[in-house]
Amino acid sequence: MELIQGVMVFLALSYYMVGPCNCSAVCSPATYELRLSKAGAFHFPVFHREHPCLDPSPVHPSSVSDAGTVIGTDKIHQGKYFMAINLGTPAVFNLVTIDTGSTLSWVSCERCQIKCHKQANEAGPKFNPHSSTTYRQIGCSNEDCIDIHQDNGIPYGCIDATDTCLYSVRYGSQYSVGKLGRDRLALGDITVVDDFLFGCSKDDIFYGFEAGVIGFGNKSYSFFNQMARQTSYNAFAYCFPSDHQAEGFLIIGPYPQRLELVTPLIRGYGLRSYVYSLLLLDMTVDGKRLEVDPSIDTRQIMIVDSGTDDTFVSSPTFYALAEAVTSAMRDKGYYREYGSEKVCFRPAGGEPVNWRGLPAMEMQFLRATVKLPSENVFHQQSVDRICLAFQPDTSGVRDVRILGNKALRSFRVVYDLQKMTFGLQARAC
Repeated sequence: MELIQGVMVFLALSYYMVGPCNCSAVCSPATYELRLSKAGAFHFPVFHREHPCLDPSPVHPSSVSDAGTVIGTDKIHQGKYFMAINLGTPAVFNLVTIDTGSTLSWVSCERCQIKCHKQANEAGPKFNPHSSTTYRQIGCSNEDCIDIHQDNGIPYGCIDATDTCLYSVRYGSQYSVGKLGRDRLALGDITVVDDFLFGCSKDDIFYGFEAGVIGFGNKSYSFFNQMARQTSYNAFAYCFPSDHQAEGFLIIGPYPQRLELVTPLIRGYGLRSYVYSLLLLDMTVDGKRLEVDPSIDTRQIMIVDSGTDDTFVSSPTFYALAEAVTSAMRDKGYYREYGSEKVCFRPAGGEPVNWRGLPAMEMQFLRATVKLPSENVFHQQSVDRICLAFQPDTSGVRDVRILGNKALRSFRVVYDLQKMTFGLQARAC
């Protein structure tokens, strides 16, 4: 979850609507209550901040409309997808980032002890564990405390005097440190997990204005696994829309099985046993393979990370990709801007970008080829300027890259942990 830029959306909690929303008036708060699907899965629709069913007027933070105001500010993160949670008793509304690239969920808590990020008012108040009658701290000898320490490479983290387990998680140059606890988690007005395990952050460096992070990684204490225990199938699926008029979704549990592309899901890689990974074999631009030095193995493990906007590939692959796209764009009447960090293009004649006339790009995974729509390949900076939504990996982590959420927008994306497969259905939302 790093280097995040792009279109902002919000994941609202509501009953799944088969037909289109009646947007002639503001959708009622009841629209956003959590419901179970007929298959027994938790189902959350996804809304863009400009969706007509989101009322931009100020309302109470317990409704999705207030979250629409959050996304309307230019501060609360670009390129991320959000969900609302209600934590504790009485319940505290918080807006948090959905992150498939991390495990432990955390929210910013009252009485920051060292350094904490600024939280937007619209993201809800900072959680105060002392104000919740159902909060309880995690002890130092608790199994979850030991597991989290082992997973995050913490040799010891405890306040002995109060028997309080501490946690520390890192996201590249960002981090969160605090106390582990359990409390009631509600989605809408429905209590889903009575003893939800999460981190109460007391010190962080975090480049966002939301309340925290909700983790979908493959560990027993992740948000996904705590929710999945209450369903009949170990899987989750989502569709994050590019079109702000469209409704997307997040499903935890059984999902519609009709998929067009399926590739093996690699659970864990290297020291990061919680991540979900795919094997990328090759890439093409307008049907032509990238021209990479034959001595370089272009195959690469890619972590699927919903908390990262752009896709990060190996440096040799990126530079070959940039050259291939530049050549294809030149043939279509575009010129490349040089001197910026991004690879950006403008029409030579100064007219608006013709999205239907841009190069076709494919990513070839094991047993699956994904054809990326132009809006999944480029960011629109202005009507006459677009930039490539791919970057070279500079993390120094050998052979591990990131497949960001921009590349997969408007696809139905399925993580099936029982079959160990990753599936896509094109243009599903």
